[in-house]
Amino acid sequence: MSTSPQVVVRGEAVLTVPPEVADVVATVRVRARDRRTAIERCHARLAEVTAVVTEAGDAVESVATTGVSVHDEDFEHRPAERVAVVQTQVVLARIAAAGELLGRLADLEDVAVAGPHWRLRPDSPAHEEARLAALRDAVRRARLYAGALGAEITGLVEVADAGLARSGGAGFGETALRVAAFESSAPALELTPQQLRVHGSVEVRFDVSVPDPEVFRR
Repeated sequence: MSTSPQVVVRGEAVLTVPPEVADVVATVRVRARDRRTAIERCHARLAEVTAVVTEAGDAVESVATTGVSVHDEDFEHRPAERVAVVQTQVVLARIAAAGELLGRLADLEDVAVAGPHWRLRPDSPAHEEARLAALRDAVRRARLYAGALGAEITGLVEVADAGLARSGGAGFGETALRVAAFESSAPALELTPQQLRVHGSVEVRFDVSVPDPEVFRR
C-alpha cells in the first residue's frame, strides 16, 4: 500500500454532439360498432402505415409493434363502441428523413404520431470521448491541486468510472435539418434535431510528492 501523500479528484466533461438516430411512434386508433369491424379497419390503417415506412427505404433502421389494444368503451347516452389500437415504433438511422416521415404519417386517417426522440446509439464513440475527456480533466485538476501545495504528481493509484449519462431528448436544438424528399404530396415538417449532451465522470487517485512545508506557513 502506498505511503506517499495522495490527492483524489473527480474529472468531468460534457460534450455536445448531434443525434445519431431518431425514434418515431405511429399509433393507429379506430372505432366501430362491433369488434370485428374495428379490427379490420385497424388492420387497413396499419397497412397504410407500413407502406409509408417501407417507402422510406434505408432511412429506417428498424420497425417494431410496441403495443396492441382491443377494448370496449361504454357511454351513458349512446351505444358502446369497440376500439382497436396498434402502436408502431420506427427507428430512423438517417435522421434527415424524420420530417418527411412524420409528415406522411400525420397525413393518414386515424393515425397519431409522436416524436422524433433524438438519441445516440449505445455504442456511440461519443461515450468513449466523454470518458477520456473526463480523465484528462482529472489529471489537470490533480496537477493544479498538487502544484498549489508545492508538490507534483508522482504516480497513479486508481481510476474509477464514476458513471456516464446523456441528457437531452425530444425537442428543438441548434442545428438545422434538411428533410429527405419522398414522392408524396403530404407536407414535410422542417425539423431541428436537438443537440445532445454526453456527460463523462471519473474518479482518480494519484500519489504526489511531499508538499512544501512553507505552503502551510503562509
